[in-house]
Amino acid sequence: MKLFFGLLCLSLGASEVVQEADARALTAIVSFLASDALEGRATPSSGLTIASEYIASEFRRGGLKPGPGGTYFQEAKVSVRRVVREGFAVSFNDGTKTVAIPAETGMWSAGPRVELSGAAVRRLKVAELKDWKQESIEPVVILEGPGAPGMQQGLMRLAEAGAKLVVLVKLPMPLSPQTLEFDDQPKTKLVMLRSSDKDAEELFQSEAALKATAAIAEAGSKSDTVRNVIGILPGSDEALKDEYVVMSAHYDHLGAAPNEEGDKIFNGANDNASGVASIIESARLMSKLPVAPKRSVLFMAFFGEERGLLGSRYLVRHPVVPLKQMVANLNLEQTGRTDSSEGPNVGQANLTGYHFSTIHMYVEAAGKETELKIVKHEKFNEPFFMASDNASFAPGGVPSTTMSVTYEFPDYHKKGDEWEKIDYANMAKVTRTAAQAVYLMADAPERVVWDAFEPKIKSYREAAEKLK
Repeated sequence: MKLFFGLLCLSLGASEVVQEADARALTAIVSFLASDALEGRATPSSGLTIASEYIASEFRRGGLKPGPGGTYFQEAKVSVRRVVREGFAVSFNDGTKTVAIPAETGMWSAGPRVELSGAAVRRLKVAELKDWKQESIEPVVILEGPGAPGMQQGLMRLAEAGAKLVVLVKLPMPLSPQTLEFDDQPKTKLVMLRSSDKDAEELFQSEAALKATAAIAEAGSKSDTVRNVIGILPGSDEALKDEYVVMSAHYDHLGAAPNEEGDKIFNGANDNASGVASIIESARLMSKLPVAPKRSVLFMAFFGEERGLLGSRYLVRHPVVPLKQMVANLNLEQTGRTDSSEGPNVGQANLTGYHFSTIHMYVEAAGKETELKIVKHEKFNEPFFMASDNASFAPGGVPSTTMSVTYEFPDYHKKGDEWEKIDYANMAKVTRTAAQAVYLMADAPERVVWDAFEPKIKSYREAAEKLK
């Protein structure tokens, strides 16, 4: 590793170095994307569509080429499903009494119609889902937290085995009354339910054998179109220009809360208008270099990250260039705020899954040039690896990480995440560093690789081998 890093430093000394990022340009981009006019950029929404057009126009202005088919957009057809609250009736009986869940205390996911009478109930811990391989299960499952890695896959296995209704207990998994389903994927087969009713909570946490009766209407559905935004900086080397370093950020956020008083909009300035502004400015900086890097750079702005990494997962299932030609993914999140919940984070940036691949070496080398400290957060770097769009690339074999200034900040997913609170001078330094790191990865003679000895990423290494 020391020899590799030494060669990398020599490469840096002989390479182009991107110029200072423009803090005023970053301010302009973030302030527009996080303005009330875009209404929080929910997926899908008119505000999200406007944001996608704006990002595409910035890619054009920066000199980026469109993606395959001559377009800056990768479109996906989706079905938007919304909960129908009328007719909701769910109750549980323990042999001595029946407890009905009041509709006003319940929150449930959009899904198929549920009709059950005296159905058997199974209790499971989330941790049990990891190795759960039964071919059949009771129609109703009471699933108790806390959450754990692989929970989504476990829920899919429950649905395949015949579960119709999953009741969440002590499990802070977000439930939305609206879900998105891609037209090219199987439809949701179960409904997840949570209730704040005290009598129901006590019953769920008891050890009594339960029977369930349920009537939940099928979610309403309408078709819509969402899209990722694509821009390409072509490589300069004939032998390497068909390989790509992917620089990405998600451009969606949480939308608005129309039933609340006062400020209704989740503007999402730091999360993640800042990351989008950083990739737009990075594209401008890199396109101004006298010579482009040897490999091409694929700039991507993703929809639906807040809904479960939807845009990046769609890209990996429908890659605009083959996955085997993607050298690495540097994803950007929360590049603007320096007021971390742990204290000021000025002059430094984090990487998730810090030592999972050799990406950190390129980012560290870039940081030495730009005087930005790249830190490994011992508590958060690994758990947060699965929390952003980089997590979609890893199972496909593509080395990936997310770069950010903060992991947690006071207005995270709150309406106070406004553009005025961003430290644009620091953001400019972070942006320049990210652009330089991408340049180094794209210009290096060797490809980024997964760490050969880290047992936690064995499946990613195996996926990378299959790409070869």
